[in-house]
Amino acid sequence: MDFKKLFRKDDKAVSPVIGVILMVAITVILAAAIGSSVFSHGAAQAAPQANFDIKKAISSTDAKMALKIEHLGGDTVNLDKDSTRIIISDGTTTQDAIAANTAGTGSTLTLSVGDIKTFTFTKDATPTGDIGIVAGKTANIKFVDKKSGQIFLDRNVPF
Repeated sequence: MDFKKLFRKDDKAVSPVIGVILMVAITVILAAAIGSSVFSHGAAQAAPQANFDIKKAISSTDAKMALKIEHLGGDTVNLDKDSTRIIISDGTTTQDAIAANTAGTGSTLTLSVGDIKTFTFTKDATPTGDIGIVAGKTANIKFVDKKSGQIFLDRNVPF
């Protein structure tokens, strides 16, 4: 047996080639794992896009906070409790609210382009009751889409 042939200095090892192949394989596997986790969530939900004109409703017989809302353009919006979170603040207190259409029982809480409806707002809490917005104060009204969690209306309304 010739030991010089076994330990020749001009032989190059195969390990650098195998190392490069393994590094490329690991990179491809990590890229596939990250890509599948990022792109598997589907499309993000978007909040409705709508333009509103909001004014204090003139209602001397009703002690509840009333707003006249005109839908000027954009998507149809549903103000029911399951679709939209309504947040009303007078600068000191912030309360979740429930909308009610003043047109009577069975009236829809849906606003489409061109609709002008008057809504009253009560507390969405126990005990329920009127929201204490008094004359001379400004109320901040926010409508938050429950599916996307995005605010699609943030307006100050003087009373």
